[in-house]
Amino acid sequence: MKERKKDVLKTALLTMLAVIIMGMILFPVYYMFTVSLRPEGTLVSTSLQLVPQNATLDNYREILFGHKDVTVMTKNFNITADSGKLIGNNYVIEFKDGTIWGNSMITTQFNMKYAQHIEVEGGNKSTAQDQIRYVKGEFVKVSAKKIVSNLGVIGTTYLKAESITIIGNEPPNIPGLKKVGNNTYVANNVNIKLNGRFRLDIGHSTFQSKNFFLTLINKIGGEFFGYLKRSLIIASLTVLLTLLFVVPAAYSFSRMKFFGREHVLYFYLMFTQVSGGLGIAGLIALYGMLVKLGLTNNIYVLPLIYAAGAVPFNTWLLKSYVDSISTDFDEAALVDGASYLQIIRHVIFPMALPGIATVAVFAFIGGWTELIIANLLLNQNNYPLTVWLYSMLNDLRNVSWNQFSAAAMLFALPVFVIFLLAQRFIRSGLTIGGLKE
Repeated sequence: MKERKKDVLKTALLTMLAVIIMGMILFPVYYMFTVSLRPEGTLVSTSLQLVPQNATLDNYREILFGHKDVTVMTKNFNITADSGKLIGNNYVIEFKDGTIWGNSMITTQFNMKYAQHIEVEGGNKSTAQDQIRYVKGEFVKVSAKKIVSNLGVIGTTYLKAESITIIGNEPPNIPGLKKVGNNTYVANNVNIKLNGRFRLDIGHSTFQSKNFFLTLINKIGGEFFGYLKRSLIIASLTVLLTLLFVVPAAYSFSRMKFFGREHVLYFYLMFTQVSGGLGIAGLIALYGMLVKLGLTNNIYVLPLIYAAGAVPFNTWLLKSYVDSISTDFDEAALVDGASYLQIIRHVIFPMALPGIATVAVFAFIGGWTELIIANLLLNQNNYPLTVWLYSMLNDLRNVSWNQFSAAAMLFALPVFVIFLLAQRFIRSGLTIGGLKE
């Protein structure tokens, strides 16, 4: 009885230890997932939030589909907004539930971020890459998350709002304006006219203008599926080329006798996998050769390079698995008149499927995650996901870590799916009981 209690206690402690270790290993992944669910710009916090507050899928939506920014150049405007600011020379007016309209003395540029529900009437329309241009149109209406006019509006501006707060030394003369603090004034239900120059910084709002001079609609982001397509092409071709060479090579090293069989594979494996600085020298030579041949910026060259690097290790790996398959299967097939290619296809391939699945997974991960060669050989219009993720970190001071986390989670998803699909092949022992004595 005491021995049984000891075994139960030992099992419980080992299980608890395994859970703790697994939690420590998976915690960075979980934390990255929680960061990807937070609103943009909320990474920095005084406390560690294990459960994200105000969880949103906006970061994933932005990575997958991008957004549209609209620029309108016009003299007249009408903006309805939940909140915003009018920034003057001597004071700032913050308002809630308001409408701003007016006429500028000169053509003013309004920039609308994350635009939706875009309506444009009239104008000469032209399209170039990810931009749509309208010149001298009759009407434009845009709903956006943010509207700014950096240079400001010069002329007459009208503001009608439920409430305003003015911060500054010289506030305008507004009926009902009350001082509530140092250089701070408030008023409710205002309808005022303002003259001079004002810059706008407005939140979620709807912008309208008649007889505009220019409207530009730019698509920002949303190239994820293009990067995904290129990564899938590279990784899939890497798997096909690797298996094309590895399967017959593993069979040859396992079954056939030839000069140097015991040493060639191991020497090649050690030379390619433990080459140290020789790998850098090889990379320089490879780049020079591809430049001479005009094969840079070509995604179909990468699978050849990746497969060449993957063949030695995976051949050794699959050879070890083929060694465990009895030669009686080969002999029986030869007696029946099968050729060596038929033996590989109809006998070895089905029985070695767990080993082949493992090789395929390693080859896929190699082609999917490789960065250095892809970054060296490809231009931006041919980037795969790895180089695109790396390019997001070019300006660390302005990185959106929430969106980067979402992109990293999407990048890891195909590898996770591949492991799930190959798991049952790797675990199964297809050769057990395959030969009857």
